[in-house]
Amino acid sequence: MTQTEPGEMRSTEPDAVAPAAPRTVRKDIQALRALAVAAVVVNHVWPRHLPGGYVGVDIFFVISGYLISNHLLSEVRRTGTVRLGSFYARRAKRLLPAALLVGLVALAAAYVWLPFNRWAVIAQETIAAAFYAENWVLAAKSVDYSAHSEGASTVQHYWSLSVEEQFYLLWPLLLLAAWAVATRFRFRHHRSVTLAFSLVGAASFAFCIWYTVADRSPAYFVTPGRAWEFAAGGLIAVVGHRLRERGARSLPRPVRGILQTVGLGLLVVSALAFNETTPFPGYLAAVPVAGTALIIAAGPERPGWSPVRVLENRPVQYVGDISYSLYLWHWPLIILAPSALARDLGTADRIGVVVLSLVLAAVTKRFVEDPGRTRLLRGSAPRKVFLATVAAMSAVAVAGLSLIGAAAAEQATQEHRAALLASGACFGAASLADPKGCTDPFGPAEVANVGENEAPWFNAPECSPAPNPVMAGPQRALLRCDFTQGKPASETVWLVGDSHAEQWKAAIHELARQRHWVLYESLVGGCPLVDAKRVAFMGVPSDNPALQQKCLTWSRDLAARITAERPNLVIASTFASGETIDDGTGRSQLDQYRAAVSRRFLPWAAAGSRVLVIRDTPLTLDRSTPDCVAQNPDDPQRCSNPRSAALPPDPLAEGVRALHDSRLGVLDLSDQFCPGATCYAVIGGAHVYFDRDHVSRTYTKSLLPLVSRRFDAAVHG
Repeated sequence: MTQTEPGEMRSTEPDAVAPAAPRTVRKDIQALRALAVAAVVVNHVWPRHLPGGYVGVDIFFVISGYLISNHLLSEVRRTGTVRLGSFYARRAKRLLPAALLVGLVALAAAYVWLPFNRWAVIAQETIAAAFYAENWVLAAKSVDYSAHSEGASTVQHYWSLSVEEQFYLLWPLLLLAAWAVATRFRFRHHRSVTLAFSLVGAASFAFCIWYTVADRSPAYFVTPGRAWEFAAGGLIAVVGHRLRERGARSLPRPVRGILQTVGLGLLVVSALAFNETTPFPGYLAAVPVAGTALIIAAGPERPGWSPVRVLENRPVQYVGDISYSLYLWHWPLIILAPSALARDLGTADRIGVVVLSLVLAAVTKRFVEDPGRTRLLRGSAPRKVFLATVAAMSAVAVAGLSLIGAAAAEQATQEHRAALLASGACFGAASLADPKGCTDPFGPAEVANVGENEAPWFNAPECSPAPNPVMAGPQRALLRCDFTQGKPASETVWLVGDSHAEQWKAAIHELARQRHWVLYESLVGGCPLVDAKRVAFMGVPSDNPALQQKCLTWSRDLAARITAERPNLVIASTFASGETIDDGTGRSQLDQYRAAVSRRFLPWAAAGSRVLVIRDTPLTLDRSTPDCVAQNPDDPQRCSNPRSAALPPDPLAEGVRALHDSRLGVLDLSDQFCPGATCYAVIGGAHVYFDRDHVSRTYTKSLLPLVSRRFDAAVHG
């Protein structure tokens, strides 16, 4: 995370509020670094024990804002300018060697230990991380529902490094602009800089609050929503410089102790009280930012009773020394360890990850970070450092592209194998039709999960945007698919719901081709089909007003459209068993769904449409996943789940059944996932699931003969 040159660490301003003479390492800032990286690591390794440990990133941001601003202010006051080339060259030599090394090692380890269907995403994000754009990649993915179930990459944590590098790129330009304005119009430089930092900070904080409410997921990653945290540190540096100019006296030690105690208290409270449901960053990010700012502003001196005293011991200071490398190493080890060990991580494994992270961080600090700062390209002009930087980044890009190519080649091989196996009498769901003839329906997979080509989100060539779409926010959420093949349409059918309706497209499209349908699709991930807001997902509160309004508007407009157009058939499915809705009545979920289903489906039936709900598929419980199968290739039954746990009631299907209306039906294929008391991850040599939440396209296709038969029985009785 935040790293500085020796001159920046040994600031001539050890006390940001009042000056002090010694040019020593600020132990309080080293302690803050140690606290920050420890909070992040514990949050990632044991998330339940420190649910708000992610605030460690905010601590780093404030430290960076303070140290870099302090360094820049010292230079511009001394020379009247900032040598931008030298500044950027120092940043590159300090940060890039360790970051690129860890990224490359993690990329190679992914090739060795992770299934090939994860290589492309990891390679793409490694390239983005090398060019410090990972935060924007994750922000884009966070608003792409199809990416929500992707496994985390080995460099996902580089998002914060990307934000910092973007800050390092722009902050000197802002300071120089403010300094030039003050010189041009002959007013005090410190006022101009203070005003510039304050305006940027205020605008960024306002944006952060607004965007967190509007769309929390991308708000977490975008640089404009984080700039105010750096500005907070920068303002402390400006105030410190001004007080030094005026010869202000140091704060009394008791006051320092109070500031340190309150600051540390704010950090502890935020780390313990915040969790994944906290609307963060938003205004609540001001808690850890204020805590960090108070400790920095108080300075390194303290009374004997200050809690900062316990953080000045050598082990804590050493963790602060290696915090950058520790931050880099811990995350890829967490991602790689389950596959390398071929098991879910237990307590001993997690402790091992932490210990190995510390060892690798110490080695990297000693042999990569320090030499990179002090000896790498020593005496070279900034231009030469810049060229070396571009070359190193390009080398990472070449490695990433090579892995993407290897993934594509392996995918082609596996797809060819799957096509050959698909016609077999014992492949996929076909193996359940003749359990005696198929020797081991639940044995090892005969073909690998081929990644995105197993995803349920795809468009057939027969599909195109409908001219009069149903809108889901800015999304045009209606496709028209002409499967008539030039013949008169036998029926007009609508497929509606979320991604759990979309996962049936592989079978429904083929059914539509066979029966010459015109098919309309309106599928919006994360949105219930009923007229009630979603307030939790898999038991975790998700009270997002913007998403709720988008979903309610979409489902309302969709319902009115279907009622008006009166299609022959409406096929619906949602992840109702994993969502919690709230219609304001306080009734049970089943009772709320029964009422909501009646309000939503009966008008369609009254208009002349038949309605078929596909009962939702079993939960993976984060076990019946491709990753688990990859860890247990010879015994995929270790990835199975009890039917009683994996197959809770589907409120949407139960709501239809409760109506006892012949115009409404339920298509239940649960026995094709859970034949008996167990739900399997591999059936007939095929992966059942694409990810931790959706059925694979291959397995869905293998269900087609049965879907066709049961479809007729459910629709026509």
